[in-house]
Amino acid sequence: MTKPFAVITGASSGLGAAFAHSLATRGYDLLLTGRREDKLQALCLKLEQLHPISCQYRCGDLAETDDRQALLQEITLLPRLDALINNAGYAEDGRFGDIDWSRHQALLDVHIQATTQFTHAALPNLLAHRGILVNVASVASWMPTPQSALYGPTKAYIRSFSESLALAYHRSGLKVLALCPGFTVTEFHEKLGLDPAEFYRSRGLVKAWSAEAVVERAFKDLDKGRIVSVKGWNYRLIVGLLRLLPMRWLHFGMKHAQVARYGAD
Repeated sequence: MTKPFAVITGASSGLGAAFAHSLATRGYDLLLTGRREDKLQALCLKLEQLHPISCQYRCGDLAETDDRQALLQEITLLPRLDALINNAGYAEDGRFGDIDWSRHQALLDVHIQATTQFTHAALPNLLAHRGILVNVASVASWMPTPQSALYGPTKAYIRSFSESLALAYHRSGLKVLALCPGFTVTEFHEKLGLDPAEFYRSRGLVKAWSAEAVVERAFKDLDKGRIVSVKGWNYRLIVGLLRLLPMRWLHFGMKHAQVARYGAD
């Protein structure tokens, strides 16, 4: 019997690696992508040792046109695809005008261009196998992110895009999930120059959850037919408040709040 097959972007660590472990336990053969070959190679080796699966990897930067097009072509030509996890993402720390445009373009290419193109290329296969599509957005998709001006807006696009696809294709058997984590213990904030030991909280309203817990919640929500997944009582409360709070109140609060870095993927 042919095993199900999954492609995961941004699989070197964090949520991508957690998705790889979770899908491997479900018997999926995997194609992992990311920028760090040593991490991808080690992860593939570990997964093949732990599970009776095949794991391949492709090293590349989705902000680079050639690398993005190479993966797009590979996804298009796959004989079978049962799950696509568009996880690759990051944030640029700083006010919009203080960051060189080339860095903004790179983020747009990774968050919007890659997510949209890969999804379009994968759809025929995913529909044929009544598969799974997970696009990683963020709790930040419901709020302005002034210290990372494109992060919140691009994550809002990913969430809205996923919701649109979920409603368009639910009768065709495709399961689409917009995964919207809050703070998650990964390398994300360390790359922004923050000390993980000091930044992440173990309790309270901004408690950080493990990548494994976020992925476990994602699969539970997929099984229940949900379209948006938010891990943790704290972030579900925050999202609920953000959706009900008058926008002028939110803007007032953020104008008077301390500068914050957003995102969790």
